[in-house]
Amino acid sequence: MQTQPLADRLVQYSGKEYHAVKEGKAHILNPPSQAAASKGTKKHLQSNDEVQSVFYNPIQQFNRDLSVLAIRTYGEHLIALKKQRADKRKRRGADGKAKGKKRKREDGNGEESKVTGDNVENQVETGSQPALESHLEQSSAPSFAILDALSATGLRALRYASEIPFITRVVANDLSPSAIQSMKLNIEYNGLGELIQPNNGDARTYMYNTLNSPSTPSCEKYAGKFDVIDLDPYGTAAPFMDAAVQAVKDGGLLCVTCTDAGVWASNGYPEKSFALYGGVPAKGTHSHEVGLRLILHGLAASAAKYGLAIEPLLSLSIDFYGRVFIRVHRSPAEVKYASGNTMLVFNCDSGCGAWSTQPLTQTKQRLDKKGNPFHHFGFAQGPMANKTCEHCGMKTHISGPMWAGPLHNPHFIQKILDMLPKVDKDVYQTVDRIEGMLTTALEEDLSLIGSSGNGSPEPTTEAKDVAPSEDLAIIPRVDPAIREPYPFYFSLSALSKVLHTSTIPTDHFRGAVRHLGYRCTRSHTKPNSIRTDAPWSVIWEIMREWVRQKSPIKEDALRPGTAGAAIMVKSREKLQKVNAEDQQLDMLKRELMLAVENGNDVADVVTKVEAALYRSGSRHVLNQDSDPRPAYPQRVSPVTKQAPGAPTGSSNTSTLEVIFDEALGREATKKRLVRYQLNPRANWGPLSRASGRE
Repeated sequence: MQTQPLADRLVQYSGKEYHAVKEGKAHILNPPSQAAASKGTKKHLQSNDEVQSVFYNPIQQFNRDLSVLAIRTYGEHLIALKKQRADKRKRRGADGKAKGKKRKREDGNGEESKVTGDNVENQVETGSQPALESHLEQSSAPSFAILDALSATGLRALRYASEIPFITRVVANDLSPSAIQSMKLNIEYNGLGELIQPNNGDARTYMYNTLNSPSTPSCEKYAGKFDVIDLDPYGTAAPFMDAAVQAVKDGGLLCVTCTDAGVWASNGYPEKSFALYGGVPAKGTHSHEVGLRLILHGLAASAAKYGLAIEPLLSLSIDFYGRVFIRVHRSPAEVKYASGNTMLVFNCDSGCGAWSTQPLTQTKQRLDKKGNPFHHFGFAQGPMANKTCEHCGMKTHISGPMWAGPLHNPHFIQKILDMLPKVDKDVYQTVDRIEGMLTTALEEDLSLIGSSGNGSPEPTTEAKDVAPSEDLAIIPRVDPAIREPYPFYFSLSALSKVLHTSTIPTDHFRGAVRHLGYRCTRSHTKPNSIRTDAPWSVIWEIMREWVRQKSPIKEDALRPGTAGAAIMVKSREKLQKVNAEDQQLDMLKRELMLAVENGNDVADVVTKVEAALYRSGSRHVLNQDSDPRPAYPQRVSPVTKQAPGAPTGSSNTSTLEVIFDEALGREATKKRLVRYQLNPRANWGPLSRASGRE
C-alpha cells in the first residue's frame, strides 16, 4: 500500500485504477466510471456513465464533518464520566477499608473477636485488590465503540477511526455485498484494519443480536452494545429506530439522518408521515422544525416502550435532510415525562399562518407532606383552540403529535463550538458553516438571551449528574420536565404577504419586538426567520402598525373574506371609528329614552324621536320598510391572552406603543458567520440511490 495516498486523482492499487477521493483524513477509492454518478443526479448522467454501485455523496461532507466533531465531543464526555465513576468507586472502596480498621468487632457477649491467620491472609489479599484494579485501569483505556449501521463505502467509519483518537472499535455494516467489497478495499487502503470491522447483513438484525450475551461463542462478532450508533440511510431512518434505541448503551449517543424531507417537511403525504414517525406534518414556513419534532417523536415513542428516555443534544434541518443527535437514558421515571413533552399543533395554514399548541398531558410540580417538590402527571384540558383562527377567522388544521421538548442541549453545542478554533480547516473544510449553524442553533433558546437580544447566549441548563466544578468535558443533563415554551418560527415575507404590504425589514421588526420587552432571535432552518416569545396578537399588531406607519396599502388591496382583511379590521383606525360610533349610539339611546319618558302623547313622542334621529345624523324614518338599524362594523373583543412575563399591563394590543427601532433590532455581531447554506455546485442534492450492482 502507498504510504501517502494521493487525493482526488487517479491511482493504481491492487492492479486496478481508481479515483482516490480524500475527505478529512480518510481516502476512498472510487472507480473512474462511477465518478460522474457522484457529481450529479440521474437525469444528468450520460449513456456511457456507470450508475453508482455504492452510494457516495460529496455534498454531505458537512454532515460527516459535524458528526465527527459531535461524536468526538460526546466521547470526551463519556470517557471523563467513566473515569469519574471509577474514581468514585475507588474512593468508596478506600473509605470502606478505613472504616473497617477503626474498631474491632465484638461478639454478642461483648468480647473482642480474634483474627485468625486465614483472616489475615484474606485481609492482605483484599487490601491488594484495589491496587491491582488501579493498575488495570491505568493500563487499559476506556472502551469506545461505534456502529456505522448503513456504511456504504465505509467513509464514515474510516473518518471516525482516523480522526477520533480514543476509539477502540468501529463496526461498519451494510446489506449490499458490493458495498462490503468496496468497504474492505478502502479499509485496507487506509490501513485501519485493526479498528474497523466490516459486517455484511441487515442493520436491524445486527443491532437486535447485540442484545444477546457477548460471552457465548455464537455472539463473538456481536460484542455487546455500542456507545454510539450512527444511522445514515437513503431515505427514512424509521425502520431502524426500534433496534437502534435498544442497541445503544445507557447514556449512549444516537445519530440519526432522515433524507425524506418530502414526507416530514411538506403537506403532501400526511398518511406516510404518520406511518413512519407517528405524527402528521404541518403546512407553512415552519414545516422543517415540525419535521425535526416528528423525527424526535418517533425516536421517543420507540424508546419509551423499553423504559428508555431520549434527550436531544442537537437537532438540525440541513439542506435536504434532518440530522439529530440524541442521548438515550435507561430511566422509567423519565419516561413518564414523554406524554407531557408531546403536543398537537393547530395550524392556520390557509389563513394568516398563526398556530397554537396543545400538550397531550399536564406535568405540574407539587409539594409532598414534607414540603419536597414532585411532579404530578394528569390529563390536559382541551381543546385549547377553536375550529377557526382567532386572528383571521380561517380554518385551522391539526398537526402532530410531535416532540414538544427542547431541540438542543446548549452545553453540547457550546463544547463543539469551543473545539472549532483548534481543528485543522484542511481536514474539516466545512468548519465555517458548522460554526455559523451551531451558533444560530444555540441562539434559538430564548431563555439564554436578554430582552435586548444582543448579548451572547450562555448555557444555563441545570446539571443533573455532575456538579459545575467537576470535569469540564462532561455534558450536563437537561431537565426532562422542560417543555419548549415558544416553538417554531415564522417568515416576515409571509406575514407581509398576508397584508399585501412591502416586506418589513428584519431589524425594524426585531426593534419593535424588543421595544415592547419581548425577546427575539432567528432559526437555523431558514434565512430571514423569526423566533420570539411575543404572542401572535402582538405580532399582528406590529404588522398592522407597519402598514399604518411605514407602508400604507390601498383600501381595496384586501378583498373581503381574506385573512388579511380580517386582520386589518382590528387596526387602530377602524377601532377608533367603531368607538366613535358607539359613543353616538349611546347618546341616541339616552335621547330616545328621554323622549319616551317625557312625551305627552304618541305624536309628541314621534316628533321627539325624529328630532333625536336628525341630531344624530340618521335620516331613517320610522315607517320605512327597510331595517332602521345602521350596519355598524363588528366590534373587536379585546385581547386577553398574553405571553408569560409580557411587559404591558394592558389587555388590548391597540394600546401598545409600537416603535420600529432599527438600532435596537440590529444584531451586534462580533464575527461574520456563515449561518445558511450557499449552493456548493450545480445540480447538488440527494443524488440517486445506489444500484447495488457490482
